[in-house]
Amino acid sequence: MSAKYTLLKVIAKILRLQNMMKKPYSQLQKKFKTQTAYPVIPECIEEDLDFSTFKVGVNPVLHIKHKAPAEQVCIYLIGGGMLKYPKKDEVKEQIKLARLMGRDMVLPYYPLVPDNSILDVYEMLYQLYKKLIEEYEHENIAIAGGSSGGNLALGLISYINEKGEGIPMPGKIYAASPGTMIYTEEEKRKAKILDGRDLIMSTIALENIQAGMENGREVPEYMRYLQRGDYTGLKEAYLIFGGDEVFSAAADTIAEQMRKFGVDVRLEIGEGMYHMYSMMPLVPEAKKAYQDMIEYLKI
Repeated sequence: MSAKYTLLKVIAKILRLQNMMKKPYSQLQKKFKTQTAYPVIPECIEEDLDFSTFKVGVNPVLHIKHKAPAEQVCIYLIGGGMLKYPKKDEVKEQIKLARLMGRDMVLPYYPLVPDNSILDVYEMLYQLYKKLIEEYEHENIAIAGGSSGGNLALGLISYINEKGEGIPMPGKIYAASPGTMIYTEEEKRKAKILDGRDLIMSTIALENIQAGMENGREVPEYMRYLQRGDYTGLKEAYLIFGGDEVFSAAADTIAEQMRKFGVDVRLEIGEGMYHMYSMMPLVPEAKKAYQDMIEYLKI
């Protein structure tokens, strides 16, 4: 373990990040809402890229396009428990990724919960996807997301199937630490052990966050458990988890469920690594995983 990673673990414990995430969802909402009371898309000017915005319903979407047509695009779904809009530094990351991947990038400012429910989030993303397949071939669309964004990336496949409109599936999905509730007894056994290792999340936090996302509404089973999803039509996916995070307790079950539907799944569990490490390469151990993400999504 690098000195930088050791220091990161010490800081996380000092800040008691895991305890913070155990707070009731209403308290978490207040914390995030003071930071992002409404969506703000920063102005961007780059020589090789064009920037535009459009709306899906009332929700804005940032579209970053190469001036030399790319023909391929990545929908990027941020994490944060569906409690926050993308920040300025996350927009900067999209610019960086556009260049590294060679894809256009789409960053949706999807509805936040619990002012809305997870049902509203999925419907907005579904309408966004339908709009994009009018501009891009479906096989040229990738969806990437981390944490709750990873949950949405995978869950959107089940939502498309549930809608039954015959919409073709995206070419590939990259999901880092996709959030899900613990389902099987084996997952519960693993999660109990991981509770003591995870720097951020816990089984208590999962339950609180899921309740907030549902906002008292009935939701399909796959919106709670990715392990119960319908992945019909999806060709391939790359799932990556930190070995020391609670979500990794469900990694094998999710991959197994996807393979039942014929999905070519690449599953990676980073030994000793933290939540969303491949999208947050804060330490040397995470940098290879970040590069692997780029290579997987690169055109």
